[in-house]
Amino acid sequence: MEKLKPKPYQMWAWASTSMIMTGAIMAAFGFYPYYIYFFFLGNTSLALVSWKWNEKSLIFLNGGIAIIYLIGMINYHLG
Repeated sequence: MEKLKPKPYQMWAWASTSMIMTGAIMAAFGFYPYYIYFFFLGNTSLALVSWKWNEKSLIFLNGGIAIIYLIGMINYHLG
């Protein structure tokens, strides 16, 4: 059995995942609008890692979610 090489940027990916999990915990406890920023940063960061990994489905998923949260932040700040 061939040993798999770990993908590069693992620490970056884990930090991004931690930001997303922190955002989910904050959302569960009602810390609106602060959780939006954690989700946005985590998903944007994970989209960048996915781009480095050339994982098109993850780029689409995390980039799309980041855009959704960006629209939410704009709507929040513009009233």
